[in-house]
Amino acid sequence: MAPGSSLPHPPRRWYGALLGGILPVLLLGFLYSALADRLDFAGWALLLAAFYTAALRQGMQAGWPAPRLAGALALLLAAGAAAFAWIERTHHEILDLGYRAVLPEGVYLAVATNPCGAAVAATALGAAGLALLAAGPLSRRRR
Repeated sequence: MAPGSSLPHPPRRWYGALLGGILPVLLLGFLYSALADRLDFAGWALLLAAFYTAALRQGMQAGWPAPRLAGALALLLAAGAAAFAWIERTHHEILDLGYRAVLPEGVYLAVATNPCGAAVAATALGAAGLALLAAGPLSRRRR
């Protein structure tokens, strides 16, 4: 610890991974919740952010190698994106109406309210997670 300070330097790796993972999830969930006037999206965001935070903490405390941790977190986000696609499918009409009513016409993208967009994101995150797990060492200790 530095003289005169009661706390060690903040773990930048922790905060970077935490903000990089949960900030987009929370922003997307709360934005879509506001557009669709449905709490399902905000609940999805809070739940996924909590799972992501717990998984990140467990992985970092266990000393997982970076590829293993990133792969596990990508698979978690893939599952979250698949759940988002299901919620989006359930509330598609009201979400599309809210999107068109609130945002300018030039900003409207049909894929933004289409569950297929979230399904593609889930597939891409799942493939990236599997690739990271396959490429990285699975054990903590090198022999």
